[in-house]
Parts: sequence; structure tokens; C-alpha cells
Amino acid sequence: MLYKPTTGFLYIPQSPKPIFKGASEIHFDYYFSARYLEEEIILDVTTKIFSEYDNVFTRISSHKINRGEVKTCIKECLLTHLLRMGVSRKRANFLLKEFNLSFRKLQVQKELKAI
Repeated sequence: MLYKPTTGFLYIPQSPKPIFKGASEIHFDYYFSARYLEEEIILDVTTKIFSEYDNVFTRISSHKINRGEVKTCIKECLLTHLLRMGVSRKRANFLLKEFNLSFRKLQVQKELKAI
């Protein structure tokens, strides 16, 4: 894993065993937000995996990355989440083959200023 989370992973719900092993229909979605520091970015990534039975598994993580690594980090987050949920590496790579970063998935964070 190239992009280690700064605060660990938060799984909702907690799922200690592979759920999607052998599942025929698997879909995913993601959202992200970015806070820019001088040369680095704090990237918060939420990945969601959906099963054929309408189950949703969410993982939230935060990563400190260099500029230009947003797409790669999000793709890795999706890949590791799929693998943890029991999707084979071959299937996970196939699902992510055409992955393109969508800035419509960007969650804008407003800065709060002290009053």
C-alpha cells in the first residue's frame, strides 16, 4: 500500500470477513475532499461498495499526499477496499480498469473562521 492512512480506516459497518467473495454484481462509488498545505494535500476519501443484495459497505480514510497524486490515491483506496471485502484482485483490477477521476465527486470544505 503506497498511500497509508494518517488516521487509520473507518469501516461502516465493521466487517471482519470477506463479504463479496463470489458475488456477481459489485458496484462502487467514492467521494473525496482535499485540503491544500504548502506542497502537500490532506485527502479525505470515502469509498462505498454495493452488492447485488443492496448492501452498502463504506470506508473512510485520510491521506497526506503530494500534489498530482489524487487520482492514484483514490484508485488505491478503492482497490484495497474491494480486496478487503473479498473481491479477487483480478476482478477488482477489471472493475477499476476504466477508472477516471471525477471532480463532481469532490466535496467542498468551507473554511471556518473564528468570530
